[in-house]
Amino acid sequence: MVCRRNEKAEEAEKKMQIAIAGVKDGTYRSIDHAVKELGVSKTTLTRRLKGGKSRSEGQENNQLLTTQEEKALETWINTSTAAGNPVQHSFIREMAEKLIKQRAPENQVVPQIGPTWVPSFLRRHRYLKTKMTRAIETARIKDVTKEHVLHFNEEFRRIIREHNIRLEDIFNADETGSKHFQYR
Repeated sequence: MVCRRNEKAEEAEKKMQIAIAGVKDGTYRSIDHAVKELGVSKTTLTRRLKGGKSRSEGQENNQLLTTQEEKALETWINTSTAAGNPVQHSFIREMAEKLIKQRAPENQVVPQIGPTWVPSFLRRHRYLKTKMTRAIETARIKDVTKEHVLHFNEEFRRIIREHNIRLEDIFNADETGSKHFQYR
C-alpha cells in the first residue's frame, strides 16, 4: 500500500522532533549520531537546530489560523464530542472565525473561511473523525429524566441478575436501523 504524502511528512516530522530533542538533551552525541539512528536529513536537522522552521511553521503566515489556534480548535472539538455534543462542520467554521476575530485588530476586515477549509482542517488532523448523526425527537428528549434513567438501570440490572444473563449475551440496537453490536 502506498503512503500518502501527508502521512510520510507527518512521520518525517515526528522523527525530526525526536532528533532535535535528542541532540538537545544529549540522547544523541551529535547531529551525525541522530541522523544515523533516525534516518533524518542532516541538512534539515542542522537548520532546525539553528532555529529554522518546519514546513508547516513556515506556512503559518499563509494559514487562516495559527498553530496554537488550531490546537485550541482541536481541544474544543474533543471536549465537545467527549461531552456527547457532536460538532457539525458549520460549528467548526464558526469557532474558527471567532478565533480569527479575536486575534484581528479592531476595524480590520476578517477573511471569510471558505467551503473547503473545514475538510482541509480535518485532513490535517486525521484523528478527528466526522460521523453522521440523527436528531432525536424533542418529545423523546423531554421524557428522559434522571429518575427514568435510574429506574431503567435498576430494572435492567434486576432482570440480568434474575435470569443469570451474561454480559457477552447482551446486545444493543436503536430505532434507526443501526446494526447490533456487542455490549461490553
